[in-house]
Amino acid sequence: MSKQLIIEGEEMYEKEKALKHLRTDGEKWMVYYIDEANGEKWVKEYPESSYHGGGPAQLKLLEKFPWE
Repeated sequence: MSKQLIIEGEEMYEKEKALKHLRTDGEKWMVYYIDEANGEKWVKEYPESSYHGGGPAQLKLLEKFPWE
């Protein structure tokens, strides 16, 4: 994958509606999804996890899941 794609805010919430939830990692505050229409792999993460409530979420496009 040549460039990293990150989606935040309202666009993230709209994209998330089209994704299929695969699993949640409660320790790392990560939620893994797949886009069944095109096979894209996504993770919802909280990069500023030191903030109260984990800070703002973002969706990041992945090349592969950590368990692959």
